[in-house]
Amino acid sequence: MPQNNVPKHLKHSPWIAQDAIQLHRLFADNPQTAIAQLAQHPQLQEMLMELLRQSSRYAKTINRYVIATTTDLNGKISTVSQAFCELTGYTADELIGQTHSLLKHSETPPSVYQNLWETITSGESWHGELRGLRKSGESFWVEMHIDPIIDTEGNNLGYIAIRHDITQRKLIEQMSITDELTGSYNRRHFNRLFPEEIKRAKRENHWLVFLMCDADQFKKYNDTYGHQAGDEVLISVAQVLKQVFHRASDHIFRLGGEEFGVLFTVQQPEHVTILVEKIFQILAEKNIEHSGNPPHNKVTLSMGIMAIDPALDYVTEEIYKYADEALYRAKNKGRNNYVLVDMNSTPEVEFF
Repeated sequence: MPQNNVPKHLKHSPWIAQDAIQLHRLFADNPQTAIAQLAQHPQLQEMLMELLRQSSRYAKTINRYVIATTTDLNGKISTVSQAFCELTGYTADELIGQTHSLLKHSETPPSVYQNLWETITSGESWHGELRGLRKSGESFWVEMHIDPIIDTEGNNLGYIAIRHDITQRKLIEQMSITDELTGSYNRRHFNRLFPEEIKRAKRENHWLVFLMCDADQFKKYNDTYGHQAGDEVLISVAQVLKQVFHRASDHIFRLGGEEFGVLFTVQQPEHVTILVEKIFQILAEKNIEHSGNPPHNKVTLSMGIMAIDPALDYVTEEIYKYADEALYRAKNKGRNNYVLVDMNSTPEVEFF
């Protein structure tokens, strides 16, 4: 074939990427001509071979460093990268044909997965952070982008997910919001999360409950048994709260000193009593001696509880105050007790 029949931009393009674009266009516009030129012209053949070699190098790099998977429309994994296998600890054979629920972390709210699926099945891209479980049982965190795989006719063939490992960043973040002694969240995290939880509960039409509690006569306990023993009591209180409030949507905080807070939701405020009685029961079973807390003579808790009606708008800054006042009313009732505040029991509660 005469040399001048080869398109000039293919002969002289200095960049392999540009050559790839032009060759792709040539095949798209006139595949028979493109095939004929490849068969008769060594320069085009060599260019195609170089594109294939470079594509292979790109593919190997992506496979090694990009944490990627593809799935069918039902979410069954069809391909995985080497990087994804290294992150999760599973082999490709163990993953292909499974769904990502194999990696699901129990503390991830179901609403996250619901939003993810609603987004991608509507043809949109999803972006967010997800916590997962490795084969070893260890947790990991990824920032993830999921996009539909669309063919040339506009049909959705499945989904591709690209991830970035953010586990170390999350560990640092977790340290900044966690009380070192008890493993509960700290006051800083409470201040940030509280207004967000109020909005979420209102949006989902759930009663949000703010429970405050502290160990009765705790100063006397420290004076009698020592601060190390006092620390053990605080750890025990946190453990009791975690036994009762263990849903992904429950949040336990050490607000300061011996004072703890819990944010949780219920369908009706009457359900709060069941949970409170469970706290008292589990702590009583621990039977931690406290001679400075008569007449009980063991470690007890007093609680102030504010139930937030989703149908009403509260002065957010006042909610903490009402729960705190309820806590001290519980102490004045003899300790080892609780007081529940709602709009019926406390008509002076401020609203917007």
